[in-house]
Amino acid sequence: MRGLKIFSLGFFSYLALSLYANYFDEGLRSTIYSRGLEPSVLLLGTVYALAFFAVFSLGYVLNLRLPPSMLAVLFLLLSFQNFPVFFLLAVLVLIVYRLGVDPFRLFPQSALLVALLIPSALYAVVGVPLLENSLRYELVGPLVLAAVLAVVGMAYSTLSLRWKTFLVGVYTVLFFLGTFRSLVLLVYLAYFLSTYFDYPQFRKWLPGLSLIPALIIVGMSGGIQAVLVRIGFTFLVFHNLVRLSLPWGFFHGALLFSSNPRGMVASLFGASTNYTYFFFGQPVADFGILGVIEAFLLGMFLRNSERDRGSFVVVLSLMMYSLDPGVDAFIMLFIVATLLFSVSEDNIT
Repeated sequence: MRGLKIFSLGFFSYLALSLYANYFDEGLRSTIYSRGLEPSVLLLGTVYALAFFAVFSLGYVLNLRLPPSMLAVLFLLLSFQNFPVFFLLAVLVLIVYRLGVDPFRLFPQSALLVALLIPSALYAVVGVPLLENSLRYELVGPLVLAAVLAVVGMAYSTLSLRWKTFLVGVYTVLFFLGTFRSLVLLVYLAYFLSTYFDYPQFRKWLPGLSLIPALIIVGMSGGIQAVLVRIGFTFLVFHNLVRLSLPWGFFHGALLFSSNPRGMVASLFGASTNYTYFFFGQPVADFGILGVIEAFLLGMFLRNSERDRGSFVVVLSLMMYSLDPGVDAFIMLFIVATLLFSVSEDNIT
């Protein structure tokens, strides 16, 4: 049950902060509502968040095993998010799987290296978002890929804790230059989880060390109030997606498969930027009350990831990260791929 306990801690902490920002602090509330979205007077978003979490938990506690064939089909379907590039890569991954090769365990150091090279090359060739803010959304895709590869490397690599700590510091600088605080948090999540499982003697230090990414994120945001505004506004977006999507959904799957889902949500409300939409925002917006099926499946994913430490660190890190920006096909691809290779661990290299 440790996966559900850890995720629950993050989920309810996020929910409490969002409720405080939306309902209990008038200054924050006025800032959040200044963008013109419908105020969530009836706490509709909270009711649906709790209902979807209950179904998510049910999917976890039932401990149903997903067969490799189902995971392979899901992986192939999700790859249509960016056809034909992702689809061809997905076919290649499935061929590798059928050959009995596990790239997660064979190439974790390579993943760590590529995660360093992607942002470094982008900054050298295209520019640095911290210095040119217009580049921020132009580079978001490759930077998210780099962060996810860093998570995979952290989870499966046998590097010493000293080396992992050094790499986390380097990734922090790189993603700070990219201005994406959520990616800084994602890398730290994988680092803390892998340290928690591999080095029990250091567990007592982790709560204190968690202040480091917290201070970095607060600094990148411009202060604690800015962080609370971000969280509060994300949950306000979620509430409005619930309001617009009942009963059978608004996007009907288009949001999950969009190449820019956060831009798609923002355009729904007349904005030209990107809006984050909370962990259950995409299931609600796409499928309405039927989104509980996806919530149930996500709970199954988390429970199935506990087959081994590496897949557990990857899946839990990605789900904790998705609490604010929301789930999308790209993140789901990595979750399903991780489960696909872990589910047949005895038969692969």
